[in-house]
Amino acid sequence: MIHGFSSSTDLKVRPASPARPSEDDAMADLRRRLVRFTVKLIWNRDDAEEIVQDAFKQAMATGHRLPHERYEPWMFRTTANLCLNFRRRLRPQSLADDTDLPGGDAPDARLKRTEQLELLRGAVAKLPDQQRIALILRTMEQLDYSNIAEIMALSVPAVRSHVHFARRRLAEWMDPDRAEAAS
Repeated sequence: MIHGFSSSTDLKVRPASPARPSEDDAMADLRRRLVRFTVKLIWNRDDAEEIVQDAFKQAMATGHRLPHERYEPWMFRTTANLCLNFRRRLRPQSLADDTDLPGGDAPDARLKRTEQLELLRGAVAKLPDQQRIALILRTMEQLDYSNIAEIMALSVPAVRSHVHFARRRLAEWMDPDRAEAAS
C-alpha cells in the first residue's frame, strides 16, 4: 500500500480531453476581429471599439442565442451596418494622427506614405457600401467568399462581383493613367 492507496484500481486515469478554446477566448477573438474590421471601415480605433461594443449590446438585447456558426456572421453583418450608419453621420479623421506608418524614418518617406494612404482611404470611402464591405472582408480580413456571402446575406457570385468591381474601381482611381491606357 502506497500512501493510502490500497491497489492500482484506486488510481483512475482520465483520458486527456482535446484542448478547445473556451467560450470566453472565442468571444475575445471575435471581438478583436470585429474591432480590426471596424477600424478598416471607419478609420478610427476609439469609435471602432464603441461600435463593436454596441453590436454586442444589440446581440444581448435582442436575445440572440444563435449557434456559434450563425452568431459570427450575424455579428459581422450587424457591425458592418453600425459602421455604415456611423459613416453617414461623421467625417473620417486624418490617418497621420492615428497610424504608425511603415516606410522609413525619413520625414519625406513618411509624408509620401501618409499621402498614399489618404488617397487609398478616400478611394475606398467612395466605393458603394456593398463593394467596400466585400473588399475589406476579402482583402483585409482574408475571409473566403462563402463566409463573406453569409455575413452579407448574398450569394457567392454576388460577393465575387462586388470584390471584382471594387478592385477595378480602386485601380482606376489610384492610377488614372493605367485606366486611360486600358480604354
